[in-house]
Amino acid sequence: MAEIDVLIKAALLHDIGKMCLRADHSLGNHSNAGANFLKKYMDNSLEAEQVSRCLRLHHAKALKTAKLLADDFSYIVYEADNIAAAADRREREDEGVDRGFDAQSCLQSVFNIFGEQTSNPVSKYYLRGLNPSDKFNYPTTEMCYASDDKYEELVNVLESNFQRAGVLDMSNGELLRILEDVMSYIPSSTNKNEVCDISLYIHSKVTAALASCMYEYFSENKIKDYKKYCYDQSGNSEFRKQDAFLLVSGDFSGIQDFIYTVPSKGALKSLRGRSFYLEIFMENYIDEILQQLGLSRANLLYTGGGHFYLLAANTDTTKDNLKKIQNACNEWLLEKFGTKLYMAMGFAPCSASDLQNSGMQRNVFAAVSKKLNQDKLCRYDIQNLAKLFDSDSSYNKNLDGSRECAVCHMSSKKLIANGDAGDICPTCKGLFQLGEKLFKANRHFAVLSKAVGEELDLFGYNKPLFLAVMDEKELEENSSSLVRIYSKNKALTGRNIGTRLWLADYYSTNDKGAVMEFEDLAEQCCDGGHGIKRLGVLRADVDNLGAAFIGGFIRYGKEEPEKYATLSRYADLSRDLGMFFKLAVSKLCRGELNGFDNINQQQFSLYGLQKPVQRKVHVVYSGGDDMFIVGAWDELIELAVDIRRAFTRFTNGKLSFSAGLAMFSHGYPISKMAEITGMLESAAKSSNKMKNSIALFGFETEQKNAGSCLCCEHIYDWTTFTDKVCKEKLQFLLQHLNIDTVDNNKLKTGKAMLYRLLNLLEEKDDNMNLARFAYTLGRMQPEKASVQLQQCYNEFSQQMYKWFKDADARKQLRTALDLIIYYIRDTKEDA
Repeated sequence: MAEIDVLIKAALLHDIGKMCLRADHSLGNHSNAGANFLKKYMDNSLEAEQVSRCLRLHHAKALKTAKLLADDFSYIVYEADNIAAAADRREREDEGVDRGFDAQSCLQSVFNIFGEQTSNPVSKYYLRGLNPSDKFNYPTTEMCYASDDKYEELVNVLESNFQRAGVLDMSNGELLRILEDVMSYIPSSTNKNEVCDISLYIHSKVTAALASCMYEYFSENKIKDYKKYCYDQSGNSEFRKQDAFLLVSGDFSGIQDFIYTVPSKGALKSLRGRSFYLEIFMENYIDEILQQLGLSRANLLYTGGGHFYLLAANTDTTKDNLKKIQNACNEWLLEKFGTKLYMAMGFAPCSASDLQNSGMQRNVFAAVSKKLNQDKLCRYDIQNLAKLFDSDSSYNKNLDGSRECAVCHMSSKKLIANGDAGDICPTCKGLFQLGEKLFKANRHFAVLSKAVGEELDLFGYNKPLFLAVMDEKELEENSSSLVRIYSKNKALTGRNIGTRLWLADYYSTNDKGAVMEFEDLAEQCCDGGHGIKRLGVLRADVDNLGAAFIGGFIRYGKEEPEKYATLSRYADLSRDLGMFFKLAVSKLCRGELNGFDNINQQQFSLYGLQKPVQRKVHVVYSGGDDMFIVGAWDELIELAVDIRRAFTRFTNGKLSFSAGLAMFSHGYPISKMAEITGMLESAAKSSNKMKNSIALFGFETEQKNAGSCLCCEHIYDWTTFTDKVCKEKLQFLLQHLNIDTVDNNKLKTGKAMLYRLLNLLEEKDDNMNLARFAYTLGRMQPEKASVQLQQCYNEFSQQMYKWFKDADARKQLRTALDLIIYYIRDTKEDA
């Protein structure tokens, strides 16, 4: 094993004894408990002895009496542990009741101390392993505790994994996956005087990231006296001020145009294929970087939405390699896709003190962001630009000036006949086929060193790579050319594991089990029996996330305002958001709204229809902090409310998201669907200071001064939409009007009358229009009505008249009437 791999394993496992001690309190202290536990799963090699020492001696008290060489890794793990925790635990190294620890404490949500402080009860997670097939682990305010038996179950899961493959025999990627499964909901600390909201998994991961960076930094600077810089007070104080670390950020430009440039026919498969290809591309690019730097996935702090952050060593070798890989990647992108895609990168040095101090952290993140933006403005170097303007260069090759791909419109590739869709290039065909294969179960994503079929090209640093979708048998057959494997929501084992990709992969099928096309989804509106047949498109993302990350954990006005703004807490926050948008959103689409607690959340319903709990929608993309979902328009509105409620619950009300939701004919160009819905999302975000809103349906032309502009008349904060528009006004209309049933106690009304009411609501609010509205209501009075029907009319006319005179209620009533009209429109009106 390489030295750095031994160090990474030791850092990842340094606190494993906490699990053992909480399962069996007789084991003494967690340092020895962890070393004794792992001894059964390691050999007697020098590497095993080093790992064991790091576990036993990663606290100051133990190091003080240990007779170690100055270059022992125990010193690095000790210092990395302290930096990760952003606190020195020298006086609090063992967990026991007499030392102020509560071993039965559950992991608290990071959102308890995030943002504005409230009087809400503290929310905690139930102690569980991370099982994607289980209920989603929402934080709860109910009484819960972490039992010895539950810890014992989790320790047994570790044992079963280590029995299959020894600790030193498995790759760091596989070890990370195992620890994620087991330690995601275990608190790192159960000290009664501390906020216990950092998971043991994230603390261990960040410790490993810091330790590997320190090793690389020391190596480049020919430092072997780890004791001096990690343990001795004077040397350690000096080291913490040194810019030993490098915060690296990458951003994929051109994602939107790349994804949405697809034909309407087979749009779903093309969209999912393109979206997933970019995700795999980013993950593989990150792994290529980490491999070249000699680091592991522990150094990856965040990835999602075409963006990533990782922590590296601040060395000349690191910076040189980063630029080489970035340049190689962008040259590859120019060859394959022209200027449509670009991988931007920025990095900034920082010290251990910076990572422990929120104010300094903000400066580091700001510096990285500035470098990233500068890189986007100056994409290409002189050599790239020269080739771009050279008509004979490989960037501008032209196989046939009269023919181009019907999808990507490039003329530099061979074309394949694709029926009515026209001729397309192998890449676009491959992306479509990738979208098809994503719907198949038990498929994994293999990165190969050689092509064995019709694989998609993938960037590799100084080597060609290919992306293939394979089952486990095919993986075995091609084991000699496997570079790495990515699994989808499923745990795989083996040395070639890249990472498990959490994907919101929900899709809806018809009665025969076939994936529904856009036309099929549109036909499913209002359970297939009512209303206008339109495809709904939802785009949404979290409000003010950048600002929230910068200041979310700063407690202004407190004695130590930046006490909780630690690197581990930001890493936990990033991961939590990613898990919600990737795992929870899929479960919500399936109708799984509830967690382990006793809260019984019901699916939101517009019209009270009895429908299957599984939503008739397709998740095109959900991850990072945003979503793109298509489906039957009414199901999509209902799902959006379900997701918003769950997100509020998950974040303790500390974060919100805004959404745009539009309705289209299924054959409308996808790029325009995305553009219009994106504009609605922006309109929702600009509607009020708090954002937290939804914009519905589309835009209308509004006359202003000498010109006109587009405006959306149906923008509401989520509470107003659910409570005022839907629960109050829409339900009122359903209760008083004969919409789709014959009820002699409700008012008979046709579409013409509803359109008349809607038109009057849209007119200028003046006395003349009020009189017209009253007259129209009068015409609705039934003749020879029963007592019940007359009472229904009186309630209806009085309430409608009252709402008409109130500007906000009038607007809400317009939206409710639109929802009624969409519900009763005949299918034939869709032509």
